[in-house]
Amino acid sequence: MIKHVKTYNPKALINSEVFREYLESFESEIVRGISKLIILSVIKQWGEEGIYGYKLVREVKRETKNMLIIEEGTLYPILRKLKRDGLVETEKKEFNGRLRSYNIITRTGINVHNRLMGFFSGFINSISGISDMEVNLKSEKYSFCPNCSNRIDLKDRLEKPCNICGLGPGEFQKNTSGG
Repeated sequence: MIKHVKTYNPKALINSEVFREYLESFESEIVRGISKLIILSVIKQWGEEGIYGYKLVREVKRETKNMLIIEEGTLYPILRKLKRDGLVETEKKEFNGRLRSYNIITRTGINVHNRLMGFFSGFINSISGISDMEVNLKSEKYSFCPNCSNRIDLKDRLEKPCNICGLGPGEFQKNTSGG
């Protein structure tokens, strides 16, 4: 993120207050929009074991290769909202004589995560041509509902309808375009 960019030359464009503020604002909008999805993704990886806040901050940073750095002051309001929305639940567990709140994704959280991840994957794939990116959607593992963009594990695709829109397994063909 731009706020972590160091300046090596006083005449560099990054030293322009207007330029730097514009980039910080733009990056903030992008990050705000995907932070919940990334947090849900990391919590989902930890399954029923769950993950506590400080470790979640470190995992987000590691999983995003230091691109997304969520401060604890930002994380906890997001977690409270995810909990209020029924996407995450917390479980208190003792660790070294202290209670920690472990965050665990709910069934609703998994459904929301899969739908949003399907949308996001499709969106990134759709802009790949104009942004000179190459996107690998792991089509050997996931399919995307052609009606609602829900990301569906391939082992589930042939057995049951899309749990978001209800499109039947016989009605949709493997779709790796992301929507």
